[in-house]
Amino acid sequence: MQKRTDKGSGRRTGFLQKLAALLIAVVFLAGGIMIGQHLPKKSREQVTVATVSAKLKAIGELATEQYTYTGIYKLSNGQIPFITKKGFTMVYTANFKAGVKVKDIKVQVNQDQVTVTLPQSQLLDKKIDPSSIKFYDQSYALFNWNQKEDITKAEQAALKKATGVAKKSGLLARSQKNAKKLIRQLLQGTLDGRKLVIKTEE
Repeated sequence: MQKRTDKGSGRRTGFLQKLAALLIAVVFLAGGIMIGQHLPKKSREQVTVATVSAKLKAIGELATEQYTYTGIYKLSNGQIPFITKKGFTMVYTANFKAGVKVKDIKVQVNQDQVTVTLPQSQLLDKKIDPSSIKFYDQSYALFNWNQKEDITKAEQAALKKATGVAKKSGLLARSQKNAKKLIRQLLQGTLDGRKLVIKTEE
């Protein structure tokens, strides 16, 4: 009888030891999960409005499209040849750069998404290349001639005409599309898995 009692006691002792070990393992596992949940997510904290904006500002000028226009401008004024009638034909080349101003880009960041709002594309630079200007069919007037003033007015009028042509060509629309593409290439893969949304300000 004594042998049976010892055997039963040994079984109970082994079971209790295994149960205790299991409980300890469960406690440690639960504690590890809780600690893991409360640890700061370092990578998430690094993606902020400030960090994304800094990447965009590093671009400097976001000029994404260029356009060149060569045109002719004719000036004619006055009625009496050699006395009041004057004029010339000016051939010129105008250069344009279009894009968005980086300082006007807006950024929003949350846990799942980064939203970049671009301003409307605009002409960042427009000018006539002075070395391209050539004059033909010049006629001078004795009492109606101011060469410097006439050329300045001709350049201003020519640039205005060229600007209209550049805009009608779809320059700004192409520039806007290219800006979105460049922003996506710059930020893609740097947002810790967040979705990147790029839109244009209305």
